[in-house]
Amino acid sequence: MKINTIHEVAILGATGAVGQKVIALLSRDNRFKIVQLVASEERFGLRYGDVVNWREPLCSLDPQVADLKLIGFDQVTAPLVISALPSSIAKEQEPKLARRGLHVFSNASAFRMDAHTPLLIPQVNRSHLDLIRRQKTSGKIVTNPNCATVFLACGLAPLLEIGTLEHLSVVTLQSTSGAGYPGVSSMDILGNVIPYIADEEEKIVEETKKILGDMDKPREISVTVHVHRVPVLYGHTVAMHLYYRDPISLEAAYNQFNQSNKKYPGFYVVHAENNRPQPLRDITHDDHRVHIGRLKMGDRPNILGLIAMGNNLVLGAAGAAIANMQAFLDDRGGDR
Repeated sequence: MKINTIHEVAILGATGAVGQKVIALLSRDNRFKIVQLVASEERFGLRYGDVVNWREPLCSLDPQVADLKLIGFDQVTAPLVISALPSSIAKEQEPKLARRGLHVFSNASAFRMDAHTPLLIPQVNRSHLDLIRRQKTSGKIVTNPNCATVFLACGLAPLLEIGTLEHLSVVTLQSTSGAGYPGVSSMDILGNVIPYIADEEEKIVEETKKILGDMDKPREISVTVHVHRVPVLYGHTVAMHLYYRDPISLEAAYNQFNQSNKKYPGFYVVHAENNRPQPLRDITHDDHRVHIGRLKMGDRPNILGLIAMGNNLVLGAAGAAIANMQAFLDDRGGDR
């Protein structure tokens, strides 16, 4: 008889938007139990429910989690750790936890491009999880990508099978929640589009090449990216145009998403309507899906256009770290 194990988890950066989403998602998942929460030093010893500005729309704060006292990094003992830390702090603290034998699943960018650290989307490059075998610490670090990179890589990955891609042109429309809380000033974003996010374009290019390449060699692909912050609360939209060496077909593109859904049921939602997907109409607060739309040919038979969209706080951040944690456990024998 199979006995399910409940895995104990600590969350670093528990009061922020990503940390709150992690708590909300794990509170609804009976495979995991949140046992420790870490926040800034001035809050050590305080009750989580008394200090957090709970803004998570998925659910109310679990009373058991609310009663947890905030602790410091050196007090973390849970074997599984989800990090929603700023990268500057993650760079210092995550390796310390790994050296103590704890496994860290990080949303921070600090180690994404490290040669021995998986930059993982399980539905896209699960084999890259083997990179942890090269880490010398007894605990391991696994990272998830930048929130916009997730939807770009997921939308692009199935389409690499239909021809030789020579160039990729990308335009992102990224929601305000991607900037955290309080995020972008209302004076800057209301009724406006900001055509720049610091370091974002470089992250998208580098991370996409690593995710879609081999473990030891990034994919050789020409990429142009423009990023924009837009007045949308939740949901990143990525418009892309793929330039192939030879002519391709729309039917082949649709078939690739259908084939991917056979392997990962429901992961892709392919919208047929011309005005979909839309963040307000299609994204849920626990949405682990990639919404695909506007699949169309360009003015030449070797050009394909499409939209990829999803919840930047779920599949683009908190849910991505949880999915990587589950992939890691599955690789080690799962819940047996």
